[in-house]
Amino acid sequence: MQILDVKQESYFPQNFKIFGVILIFGSIASLVNAPSISALRVVITLLVILLGASMIFARYALRVDPNNKTYTVYTLLLGLEFGKPASFNFIDKFYINQVTEQAQATTRTGAKFDLKNKLFKAYIRLDNGEKLHLDTDKSEEKLKNRLDQYKSIVSSVYKPSE
Repeated sequence: MQILDVKQESYFPQNFKIFGVILIFGSIASLVNAPSISALRVVITLLVILLGASMIFARYALRVDPNNKTYTVYTLLLGLEFGKPASFNFIDKFYINQVTEQAQATTRTGAKFDLKNKLFKAYIRLDNGEKLHLDTDKSEEKLKNRLDQYKSIVSSVYKPSE
């Protein structure tokens, strides 16, 4: 039987990811334009590149193993997984919530306006009442299609309570 493994949202916000790209290119440019290249400069450059890459690629993730009836909420950082598995008996419910993200922006002239963005977030509820975030999408239809795939993967432990 398959294991459900969903890579979720990024660990860092968008501005940190942009800063990670700047760190990578800046450190490479600094190394290339250096008058002399020493071992220490190369090590520092590699560490800064590693930091920038971790800012870009760190993600939250969820793994559900229907065979062992365990789930793991973990952070994926440069191929390393940080998280501990926990057990459950069955999945009680799959559901989708609509979420509105809001922010306030200011123009150069001082005018303020609100930014709103609708997102759909899928969750699962376990038999012990714990709710786990599963997936997010801007399109409810695409999210429903993926949710059907997730249900088929964990069908042996999905016992709807309706």
